Amino acid sequence: MTLRLNLNLERFGYAQFALVSGVLVLGLLSYLVMNLTGHTSAFGFLRLLDVGAEQSVPTYVSVLNLLLASILTFVIYAYEKSKQESGANYWLFLSALFLLLSIDESASIHENFANVYDFLVAKNVIAPSLSSHTWVPFGLFFVAATAAVLVPFLKKLPADTARCFLIAGGVFVTGALGIEYLGAVMLEHNIVESKKDMLYLLRRLFEEGFEMYGIAFFNWALYREILRRKVSLVVSGEATSQPLFGSVPHVAYKYTHPENNAVHGLGNGTWSRESKSASGDS
Repeated sequence: MTLRLNLNLERFGYAQFALVSGVLVLGLLSYLVMNLTGHTSAFGFLRLLDVGAEQSVPTYVSVLNLLLASILTFVIYAYEKSKQESGANYWLFLSALFLLLSIDESASIHENFANVYDFLVAKNVIAPSLSSHTWVPFGLFFVAATAAVLVPFLKKLPADTARCFLIAGGVFVTGALGIEYLGAVMLEHNIVESKKDMLYLLRRLFEEGFEMYGIAFFNWALYREILRRKVSLVVSGEATSQPLFGSVPHVAYKYTHPENNAVHGLGNGTWSRESKSASGDS
């Protein structure tokens, strides 16, 4: 079996943006159906298309795209590490960051900071300022700290790459914090009656749309960086069949660099798969 990563940049970008656009269109249609017909469930299928709902199709897409960003940055890290580039660890930091964001998108870890906010207000550590979306101030601090860490990294990148990363980050943060905060303002000043108001739902659509398009653009920029480095992944080999728990081989992968067969890591070379049974026999 041979698996090859063989997708040009144009097709990759089209797939990313088509997927996000499709999810947002379906989300908008679900809101229109709920608003025009009064049906808020339709056997639960409308909720599955809600871009702001947990355990929904849009949330699943966001989790996967954030995970993809983590994988792509790790691929670049591995390549840079094999070349002993000084800024390799920044790519590893980004990989860990997007893995965390992917987990958060699924588990809503950030929502727990609302409890931290309530605790600090109760202890008179901070003054109350928001009645909803109280995790937003913590999000602002997180963004500021992350930006401070990445400033040296951005300065080392090619100008067009740094510009793409800044645009992607700006779009994502505008949705995740800016339009999110707008929702708190709308509720605080009674601009909408509830979170089911159509105006509030449209705001939610823009919020999630900015986040999704930001990540899609970031993934496109990452994939472009991978292609620029002429990184190619070729996984091949034959898995052995053993009776233990059916045909479940133990698989190890070894990278072969075209310049030096002893180098391990990502580069313009191939990965070969070595299969062993659970008993250790080859």
